[in-house]
Amino acid sequence: MSTGSEVVSTVVKKWREHPPSSYCLKVDNFKQLEKFTTSSDDKYESRLFSSGGYNWKLIVYPKGNKRDNGKGFISMYVEIDSKSFISEPQCEVFAELIFFVYNKKENKYFTIQDVEVKRFNALKTMWGLRQVLSFDSFNNPENGYVFEEDQCEFGVDVVVPSPLTSWEILSFNKKLQKPKFSWTVKKFSQLKEHEYTSNKFSVGERNW
Repeated sequence: MSTGSEVVSTVVKKWREHPPSSYCLKVDNFKQLEKFTTSSDDKYESRLFSSGGYNWKLIVYPKGNKRDNGKGFISMYVEIDSKSFISEPQCEVFAELIFFVYNKKENKYFTIQDVEVKRFNALKTMWGLRQVLSFDSFNNPENGYVFEEDQCEFGVDVVVPSPLTSWEILSFNKKLQKPKFSWTVKKFSQLKEHEYTSNKFSVGERNW
């Protein structure tokens, strides 16, 4: 039994055969990527890609985001294009994020996801996971993440829910006008059908 002091993890890891549908980053030489990122704040930022009506960037830290306690791991993030909030500074974008790392040995994608939907706005434009895979596990060729002369592949799915288009308001009023409905059924004893339906009637601004 869990106690109130326990923290329940919302991170889910699993294998998937289907590739990412939002964006994929294929690296020809992982060691070169490591060298490149040493002069670019330890990270690689992808070009902009579109998903859910907004533009995003995939950000990969090959040796981990040290500022986010990710040292010794592969860290991955998604950043929304800040231009999305220029015309509407109060705008908020909700998105589900699933990060992918291809495994040649399994011929599948290792996926990791924080199941909590992330809220992007002008003050918080980036979300992600600081510890996707340990660097040692990823960089070991026997594990299958680095293959064919140091190639590797990262990806992400950014799922933006569609805007709400249908809703209703349900209210209860104890003082309904004409709360009763009467239906006179003639020759009840002679009825032969299994069921009968009355005409529609209105009570409390609803039809019944």
